[in-house]
Amino acid sequence: MVLGDLLKEAIRHLKDNKVEDPSYEAGLLLSHVLGRDPGYVYAHPEEEVSNETAGQYRSLVERRGRHEPFAYITGECGFLDMTLFVNRHVLIPREETELLAQSALWALGKTPRYFNRRIPRLPEKGAYRVLDVGTGSGCIAVSLARHCDYIHVDAVDISVEAIAVARKNAEKYGVESRIDFIVSDFLNDFAIKEKYDLIVSNPPYIPEKDIKTLPVSVKGYEPLTALAAGSDGLIFYRALAERARSLLFGQGMNIVECGFNQGREVKGIFSETGMETFILKDLAGIDRIVAAVSIGDGGFCSK
Repeated sequence: MVLGDLLKEAIRHLKDNKVEDPSYEAGLLLSHVLGRDPGYVYAHPEEEVSNETAGQYRSLVERRGRHEPFAYITGECGFLDMTLFVNRHVLIPREETELLAQSALWALGKTPRYFNRRIPRLPEKGAYRVLDVGTGSGCIAVSLARHCDYIHVDAVDISVEAIAVARKNAEKYGVESRIDFIVSDFLNDFAIKEKYDLIVSNPPYIPEKDIKTLPVSVKGYEPLTALAAGSDGLIFYRALAERARSLLFGQGMNIVECGFNQGREVKGIFSETGMETFILKDLAGIDRIVAAVSIGDGGFCSK
C-alpha cells in the first residue's frame, strides 16, 4: 500500500466515526508513525508502506475512531515551549492552563511572551517557594522551575501514577532537583507545615452531576479524580481559600484555574477570606484565572 491510499482509508474511518477534522488528524497520526514532518506525508503519496507500518497506523486510527484523545495515542502533548509525556493517569494539559502557568510566571517576576494581563507580582526576594496542588503531568511545576531558577516547588497529587508522569517530565527538562513530588490527598491528609509564596492550582472543578455530559474523549479516558469535584465543583477552591492563612507567607498569592462559569464564584470564595482578587479572561473571553493575594505589611508590586 502507498501513503496516499493509507491516508484516504484513515480519513474515511475517522469521518465515519465523527472525529472532528478527520483529514488533519489522519495526517498527524501518519506523520507520528513515520517519524516524519506532516508535510512529508502529503508530498509523497506514492511512497510504499510496509505491512508492519500500515498495521501500526491502522491500530492508532482505530483508537482515535473510538475517540481516545490524540495525546494519549501519541503519548505526548505540547505545553508552552515544552513537549510533555502524558498517559491516561493524567489530565491532558489545555491551552487554558497555559494562561495559568503564564500568570504564575508573571507573579514570580517573569514576563511571558504574549502575556498582556496585569495582576500583582510577589515582592522581590532571592528565592520563592511554590505549591502546585494537583500537579498531574507536572506541566505547571516543570514550566515554572524551568523558567525560574530561584524557586523550589512542592508538587502534590493524590495519584501515584500521576506523580510518576510529572517526575518523568521534570527529568526530561532537568528540573527534578528543584521539585519535590508528594503523593497526598490535599483535601483530607495534606500535612505539610511549609509556608509558600505562591500556591498555583488547576484543580478538579467539574460538578459530579455534569460528568455524564462530557464528551466521550474526556469522560471515557481522562482520570475522574482530575475532573470531578463534589456537588458544585468548588470544593478545592474552598479548601485553598480556607488554608491560605496557614500555607501562605504574609504576602503570598493563590492563582487558580476555574471552569467556564465559575470565575465569579471562585473570586467570591477568596474575597471572603479578606484576600484581594483579580480575574483574568482566556482567549475566548471566559473568566478563567483567579488570582488572590494576601496583602502583608510590605504590599505587592504591581508592575
